[in-house]
Amino acid sequence: MDLRDLVEAVLGGDLLRARQWVTDARREGLDFERLQCPREIEGRGLIVAAALVELLADRAGGKPPPWTHSVGAERESLVLDPGLEEMPRSFARAKVYGPEAFRKRNLLALPDFLDVV
Repeated sequence: MDLRDLVEAVLGGDLLRARQWVTDARREGLDFERLQCPREIEGRGLIVAAALVELLADRAGGKPPPWTHSVGAERESLVLDPGLEEMPRSFARAKVYGPEAFRKRNLLALPDFLDVV
């Protein structure tokens, strides 16, 4: 599984494709703690990658790989949930209750972002 595909889907607003990636990762039993730092992803993409890996590792009951701890935050807020800015209550909820891995990196999404059943 290529983490770059997930990051590109999220940054492109293609959450259907991103959810499919998460579903496939779950089905394959992906061990997030063993994911290597994606050398081909830089800047904003690396910030999003680290947040996603931390979120998904936590949801899987595991730990994120050590490289995620050294990835900083965006300078300005980056909304990952398309249309969220147009829903004031949801936007406020994302700021307060969004996933911790996202909030600490100035990324905004609702608490159930990419949560698949």
